[in-house]
Amino acid sequence: MKKSVLLLVVLFIFTFFQSNAQVERSKWEFGGGLRLNYLGLSGGISGFRASDGYEFELNYKDIGMSTYSPSLALTIGGRYKKWNLFFAGSRGSYKGGFVTDIEIVRNDVEIPAGSEVDGQIDMGIYALSTTFAIIQRKHDLGVGIGFLILNMGTSFKTTDVNDQPVEMGGDNWFPMPFLALSGRLNFGKFRISGSGGGAYFNGKKDDLDYKVFYYTFDVRGTYDFYQGEKWSSAVSIGYRTLFMDADMSNDQGWAREKDIYRGPYIGVRVKFSSIEQWTYVRKKDRKE
Repeated sequence: MKKSVLLLVVLFIFTFFQSNAQVERSKWEFGGGLRLNYLGLSGGISGFRASDGYEFELNYKDIGMSTYSPSLALTIGGRYKKWNLFFAGSRGSYKGGFVTDIEIVRNDVEIPAGSEVDGQIDMGIYALSTTFAIIQRKHDLGVGIGFLILNMGTSFKTTDVNDQPVEMGGDNWFPMPFLALSGRLNFGKFRISGSGGGAYFNGKKDDLDYKVFYYTFDVRGTYDFYQGEKWSSAVSIGYRTLFMDADMSNDQGWAREKDIYRGPYIGVRVKFSSIEQWTYVRKKDRKE
């Protein structure tokens, strides 16, 4: 049943995009933009210690990290006919704290139960992607493939049994390929866009086996408030949902981190386009 519904949705999307007439557009364009995200964090961290069978679970809401935080994203890219190439990068931080419920021994340092711990989680995303327009008529549908680097950083500060400061955490980089699907409905100067994609990493780092899943969904409305002969500017408002799941394990135990980021954003973009116009015509419709 689910497969049948999915097939019908795909056929509907393909038919809707394919049935619209071709439109003339610039042969190439290049531009960049800035986006201000305001995303809330939910999820948490859980783990198991093999030496004594201890299990723990930290919910971000319980330790004060389930908050909204602003972050900036930069995008630079261009299009030539049906091909798009762009680079994008963003970074955000979330702070919180909790009290340890058991004694922790790390690198011969003893942290007693009841210690106050202040923490911070950082996430950076850097991607280089190319997109091909499967359909480029009045409305557009494209598929993308690229390379993404996910940077996850954690920093926790507390004191040991001698009341000396202790810092824990680390900084990990996960390079991974990703796939994406995007669509756009064009209505003159206004358009509605949506995209979704995912990436996966499976490998070993610092004596730990990692499995990392990253996937995101995005919907936005964009308005071209300035259109010149070569230059144009647009403003967009959208909503983003981003999931990051990471499993870490070795013979000493395992840990799982599940991060969910949700929230609105606003962005501006400036684009420089060629004066030369171009319309894609299928081979079977071309005149010799």
